[in-house]
Amino acid sequence: MANKLVHTTKRWAKARAPLLCTATVLLLTVALYVFVFIVPKNLSFSFASAKSCTTFPTLLPNVPRKVTSGDYELSVQGGWKVGTVWLVGTKLCAQPTKEPTSGGMIVGFAPFGGWLFRQMLQINVPPEPTARSTGLDQPIPTTKPLTVLLSSPDYVYTYTLAVGTKTASCKPAGSVVAVECDTASLELEQGHTYAMELRRSFGSEPPKSVLKKAINTLTATTIADGSVKQGEVIYGRPTEFTFTADKNVKKAKVAIKTGDTAVEVATTTEENRIIATVPKELDRDKDYTLVIDGVEAEDGSTLVDPYTITFHMSGGPKVVAVSVGHSGVSQNATITITFDQPLSPSQDITPFASSSGVSSRLTKGTNSITFALQGTPLCAEFTLSVNKGVESGAGVPASNGWSYASRITCHTVSTYGYSVKGRALLAYNFGTSGPLTMYVGAIHGNESSSSGILKSWIDDLEANPSLYGGKRIVVVPSINPDGLAANTRTNSRGVNLNRNFPTDGWTKDINDTDGYHAGGGGSEPLSEPEAKALAALTTSLRPRLLLSYHAVGSLVTGDPGGYSAGYAAKYASMVGYRDATGQSGTFDYDISGAYEDWTYSKQGIPSMVLELGSYTYYDFRHHQAAMRAMLN
Repeated sequence: MANKLVHTTKRWAKARAPLLCTATVLLLTVALYVFVFIVPKNLSFSFASAKSCTTFPTLLPNVPRKVTSGDYELSVQGGWKVGTVWLVGTKLCAQPTKEPTSGGMIVGFAPFGGWLFRQMLQINVPPEPTARSTGLDQPIPTTKPLTVLLSSPDYVYTYTLAVGTKTASCKPAGSVVAVECDTASLELEQGHTYAMELRRSFGSEPPKSVLKKAINTLTATTIADGSVKQGEVIYGRPTEFTFTADKNVKKAKVAIKTGDTAVEVATTTEENRIIATVPKELDRDKDYTLVIDGVEAEDGSTLVDPYTITFHMSGGPKVVAVSVGHSGVSQNATITITFDQPLSPSQDITPFASSSGVSSRLTKGTNSITFALQGTPLCAEFTLSVNKGVESGAGVPASNGWSYASRITCHTVSTYGYSVKGRALLAYNFGTSGPLTMYVGAIHGNESSSSGILKSWIDDLEANPSLYGGKRIVVVPSINPDGLAANTRTNSRGVNLNRNFPTDGWTKDINDTDGYHAGGGGSEPLSEPEAKALAALTTSLRPRLLLSYHAVGSLVTGDPGGYSAGYAAKYASMVGYRDATGQSGTFDYDISGAYEDWTYSKQGIPSMVLELGSYTYYDFRHHQAAMRAMLN
């Protein structure tokens, strides 16, 4: 019995073993199914990547699957395959299709969207990254990306930087937990304050503000000084140009050109200096434009605009001034020729500078040559010359010569007396022989026009010596210098000089333009030094014709029936004045002791009186031809 029982038991155990094995396998299969397909697996979502992944075995990963939530797109990566057929995937990745919401979310992942073999994934989303204003209190450059720090890396959201109506794109900053924004595209001005806003968005969703901050831009870099200035003429031979900025400079570019031709330039920086070096000297006697651009200071600031200057590389020395005119040069003048730059201190100037028509002694100065005239005759024409080859202080030779024609003064000035107050009475003498014509003016000090027109006549005679070839001319522009200085009709003793000459009917007391004047004719004829000196000069010269200028009346009178009458008529006709020769009542007061009356009636000198139209104004050009006509 016992053996039978043992035998039966063994037989039962033998029959149960397969059942237990099958049950175990089934149990393990169910457990595995539950573990793989029922129990949710955790996926820690990270903003540091566009996709977040976790280890997650997936059977037949290539079979189409459907996600139970539209917030994420799931994909399988990695695993094992046989041939071209993937059997198991090892990694499951989630990529948001909508803006992630912090917290947990369970997402189903099943073949063909069914319940069988559905895998469950719990996606845990941390709080969104936050933007920090750290470092934004300092001024920022306008051309470099602006870095905004984040609390954690973010490759999920899209960031933009807004200033006013303009926006700039931003991107993750790489090794720094931040985003870099393209500040240059905002075209901010340097040295300004702006309201900045950092925004982020997901896909096509509207952006949200994550940081608002007032920012200041760096002040612009400026070029404070340079070895060459705007408009400068460079006389030296530089191969290096140095400019100083107000900040230390990291980089810069200097360009130089003449016309459309660029010059080779090497640019270096050293602290706040920008150094432009050219391989050889610039061509001489040309204009150049220098432009500094691409400047970036160490703080990131730049120039507002390119720094541009023009300059000129000089040629050799050029004459820029001569100390005399083309006429009227003193017989013993020292004439200085001035150059635009210093001359070579070692070069002998005598082979290059000379004078013809006159004798002279040469002296070289720092930037000048002096010709000291010696023993020069009146009215001699001469030429000063400087040949090409004269070197500058920098050793640059002049490429062109220079010459200047002039003439020694054609007149002499003699002092024929002195006024009551000691002023010299001057006579200007032209020509050395031939008939003499005399011009006088300003016998009345308040008739400055008569003196002015004769001074212009002196200049005309000096400039045109051909007018008096074989003739003599004497001009006395100021008979009454004391009266001219005081603008009074009389001299400094109150005497009308044109009533002080010994004519018939001379009187001490006179009527004048402003009424009766006791003693206005002087204490006696020629009592005044000015009248006495003029009388002596006139009698010694005995001119063929005397022209005496007064004001006002716009008329001309000559000696009735005399030699001067024809000249008076001609003069009046040429200037449009009235010819009052021989007419009585020209003046509404009696005249005695007149200079022109004395010269004609007592000395037999043909005389003319010319009354200008203004006490002060005169038009020499209007009278010039008539004054010249009186010489013939």
